[in-house]
Amino acid sequence: MIYDRERMMSDGQAKRPQLQWLDDLGCNLRVGLGLTFWRRVRSGDLKVSPGQLITLAVLLFALEFIIAFAQVDPPRLFNSYGVDYLAASYLVQLLLLLLAARLAGADNARFGKILVGMLSAFLPLMLLAQALLWAIMQWQQSALGLGLYFGLTFCWQLFILLRLLRGVVGVRMRRGLATTLLYGLGALAALWMMPRIDLWYTDYRQVEAQENPISQLDVEAIYYAQPQLMASGLADLKPQRPGVVDLYLLAFGSYGLENVFLNEVEYVREQFDRRYATEGRSLILANNPSTVDYYPLANGYNLRSALDAIGQRMDREEDVLFLFMTSHGSADHRFSVEMGPLQLDDLTAPELRQALDDAGIRWRVLLVSSCYSGGFVEALQSPQTLVITAAAADRTSFGCGSTSDFTYFGTAYFKQALMQEPRFIEAFALAREWVTARELEDNFKPSNPQLFVGEAIAGKLETLYDEPSMQSAWASGPLDLALCSDNEDQRCAVENTNGVQAEQIQ
Repeated sequence: MIYDRERMMSDGQAKRPQLQWLDDLGCNLRVGLGLTFWRRVRSGDLKVSPGQLITLAVLLFALEFIIAFAQVDPPRLFNSYGVDYLAASYLVQLLLLLLAARLAGADNARFGKILVGMLSAFLPLMLLAQALLWAIMQWQQSALGLGLYFGLTFCWQLFILLRLLRGVVGVRMRRGLATTLLYGLGALAALWMMPRIDLWYTDYRQVEAQENPISQLDVEAIYYAQPQLMASGLADLKPQRPGVVDLYLLAFGSYGLENVFLNEVEYVREQFDRRYATEGRSLILANNPSTVDYYPLANGYNLRSALDAIGQRMDREEDVLFLFMTSHGSADHRFSVEMGPLQLDDLTAPELRQALDDAGIRWRVLLVSSCYSGGFVEALQSPQTLVITAAAADRTSFGCGSTSDFTYFGTAYFKQALMQEPRFIEAFALAREWVTARELEDNFKPSNPQLFVGEAIAGKLETLYDEPSMQSAWASGPLDLALCSDNEDQRCAVENTNGVQAEQIQ
């Protein structure tokens, strides 16, 4: 390695090594800044020593790390292969620089000065290049902008080398240009032959997990957990009380990609437990990535299991089931059952009817909230059944979406109508009126909610309403609009009566 001997104080005494090192570093950095703006350099201004070369190389690597880190969106992961690429690319540039210096006629001492000069100039050049990149991207965010940035910074680097060859070696302009051009061609070839590997990269798996947690579900663990979750939920169901018309609630929210359906089933369970005396006789089946540890899945198998268990606990001749189902629906009258990677099967009206019949549940209040849910009415009707749907068989309903709290019909029926009129049939008229007005106001084609009342169900419901426990619950006053349970395993459903945010169809 080459040593610069011009290290004396004005009084002839040598400085201490630490101070001399700092002075030399400051001198080299000043020269590098001047080179960046193509100022003329004198050979004696560059201070060469092993310490200076190591220091400048470390500073350059550190700046590479910082800039690479800043250019990547979080969450960031470090790529150790990027270090290998960086080291290899600088090694290639060192060899090309050595070749250019030799072709220009530089000896070892002058090559050392050229190397120090290039390292010193690269530091401010990298910072200016980032500012240039930002300015170009503000003007032209395209391949043209990136090409312009690369061309300008590459030519800038070549001009710095030319200035060094002229100032340190004293090479003539024609020879200097040829040597610089050869260096540039070698650098371009190296870039083409060595695919770039970045030091940092965005952890898109983590981003996807944050933005779409359902994609990261452990499918096997969820499936294995279902028997225990179902057993735990069913074990908490109380048996029927002899001589009392009990109401059982099963809330089924089956579209796991949007929280609106989970919000609805949780709210309805809280509402019914408080106003319809279903506490201990209510169950939620829900698809949502945040509830896989304590709610059983809302799928066909669990629905049949839950109906069978309720049928066994209730007095089938005396008690009533309220089944609330909320999700998306299709024009061919399929009720959407979706949980990302779990690949669940949609439900049809005949399948639901068969599950109810197999469970032996006689008295039924069925509310299906989805697009085209009116297509379920014909298959579900019976003298002992009340069927309510959020839309006609050929109409969409509204209010779902990733930003919605509640669907239009859910808001109308549960949050408004049942607050004024707790009877299920009578509340439907209020809800339908509100939904229609809201849809017309928003320039939507009305969803036209449907109602079927079996010949025997109306009288049965009057008997249910006359139960002392029901009357006592109604007498306690309106439901608190912010419903929260003290049970840590029970989520909190909060009502927002200012309207539904999303303007999407179910």
